[in-house]
Amino acid sequence: MDSKDFQLLVGLYRNARQSYQSLGERVSLSAPAVRDRLSRLRSKGIIQGFMLVIDSSVFDRDDLMLFFHGNFSRKSVLAAFAAPEISWVAWKVDGRITLRLWTKSECEATDNLTKILGVRPSMRAFIPRKKRRAPLSNTDLLIMDALVDEPKVPFGELLKSTGLSPKTLRKHLNLLLERKTISIDPLLGALIDSGALIYPLVVAGRVSMDEVRRIMGESVQTHHTLKPPMKHVLCRASSLAEVITKTRALENVQGIKYVTISLNREVLVSSDLRHSLIRDEIRKLEKVREG
Repeated sequence: MDSKDFQLLVGLYRNARQSYQSLGERVSLSAPAVRDRLSRLRSKGIIQGFMLVIDSSVFDRDDLMLFFHGNFSRKSVLAAFAAPEISWVAWKVDGRITLRLWTKSECEATDNLTKILGVRPSMRAFIPRKKRRAPLSNTDLLIMDALVDEPKVPFGELLKSTGLSPKTLRKHLNLLLERKTISIDPLLGALIDSGALIYPLVVAGRVSMDEVRRIMGESVQTHHTLKPPMKHVLCRASSLAEVITKTRALENVQGIKYVTISLNREVLVSSDLRHSLIRDEIRKLEKVREG
């Protein structure tokens, strides 16, 4: 697991639908070399798949993440995943659970999951719904619906499933990605290969990425929230000892509340919720046209 593998993963976080050629340009690799490296990462279970992420404001919902500490069983994970409004559930290697919801009511969603799991969340991250600048078109929604089950579906197959022209599909898909209405994130598994590690880190507190990089070395922010301030960071290290030493050093930085390594054992993504919400929006547009 070298620096080029790390940079390819960073590139996938930025735009997982970009071509092998585009990915290769950032790391000085040919398209076939990129394809071979990504295939190897998938065969090793390092890349487990991809997930369509949608701005929850599209559905007039808040974006809520809940973090439950404890050594939960897979039975508990499945029970949580069956709860309403769940976008995805990540079961961590150490037994913790992280959930993301697109919810109408933060309090009701939190209380419901507290009952299911038997404990209150140790932490939450909340992004309130934004007022949409302009409603999505039926074309936008058709494209999103076609990406739910296979976010990396080839362009040609996407043309067939949507019935759109190449020009229209490319224009709307690019705008959806550029405006961050949607993104396509890689789902990462255990990131250990021949001693080197690529690992996700959650950093809670007020600290700059420059300071994180100064201590952790090669690292890139993949996501962040403001309430509370929290950074999700992808890092690379040469050994587990290096990870432990640097993580402890970061914990001592002023403004840091806590730092935790966030290795996934399994990630469950709700395609049903995505299809249901998107199709509800399509029906709303159809009613407006009929009225």
